[in-house]
Amino acid sequence: MKRIIACIFLLPLILSLNNLEVSAQAPEDMTSVEIGWDSDVDPMTMELDSNYNFELVIKFWVDNSRPLPVDVEFEIETDESFMVDDPGKVTVAAGSNETFELTISGSGLNSDSDLHPSESVFTSVVLNANLLLVERSIGQEEIEKELQFSPVFGFEVGFEKGLEIKSGTGEIVSLYIKATGNRLDAISKIDMSFRGCPQMDYVSEFFQVGDIFDGEKTFGSVLLSAPSSHPDKKCTFVVTVTSEGNGNSYTGELEFNVDAPDASEGEDKENPSDTESSDFEVEDNSLPAISSILCLITVLFTAIIRR
Repeated sequence: MKRIIACIFLLPLILSLNNLEVSAQAPEDMTSVEIGWDSDVDPMTMELDSNYNFELVIKFWVDNSRPLPVDVEFEIETDESFMVDDPGKVTVAAGSNETFELTISGSGLNSDSDLHPSESVFTSVVLNANLLLVERSIGQEEIEKELQFSPVFGFEVGFEKGLEIKSGTGEIVSLYIKATGNRLDAISKIDMSFRGCPQMDYVSEFFQVGDIFDGEKTFGSVLLSAPSSHPDKKCTFVVTVTSEGNGNSYTGELEFNVDAPDASEGEDKENPSDTESSDFEVEDNSLPAISSILCLITVLFTAIIRR
């Protein structure tokens, strides 16, 4: 009986303790400190400038629904070659939502000075938020966003080696085209011409509009022909390709000499009998001298006979 009476007296105390526990937990349920990205774009693009560098600013927010202010300390995880500027440690007022900025900068080139590709995600940035109350950690929040480089397009046009062409002949030159960007590119237009030598001609079927190129050199051959009437002259062969990716044009030039045969050599070959004719003329010119001697001998011989 005494036990029953004791339980009856303890019941209100137990209930009151439960109420205190619930009331103590209530602020924890309303506690929450949340973080999130200001933009839903994922992956975000690191825009490369003309020197292949970038600076990306990412905004994020911290929502503190607690009845007390909270300190938040940020830590960033991303590619080790990037430079990161984050807010560090901040205080977010009670019941407020505040926005902060995270800045990431760096280069789009790798250790070999080649561009990182842009077709796929390159890396990610992880934002860790450590929640502090009186310098003690009361929890952590983490968000992540993927990053990729902006596309870069361009071409390099060049020739394997120089050459010299004789008039009336043709020579084959080795031409190469290489995409210098970080994404596959195609030719939307290709032009070949000569500067300073309008008589020159070429034949090429190796490169066509629509051909796709990557970061490796793609070689083709072009036949350059000089007509027999072409004079001695320095010429330039010009190849211009237009990128389908950015619409810009890129040019490669090859300087070469056209060597015309010597004019006197040509005349000797065309008239091989000229030398023989001149020899006969010398012999003809010597005949009058011989006739004079014969006449003199004849006169002397006649005089002797008379005597």
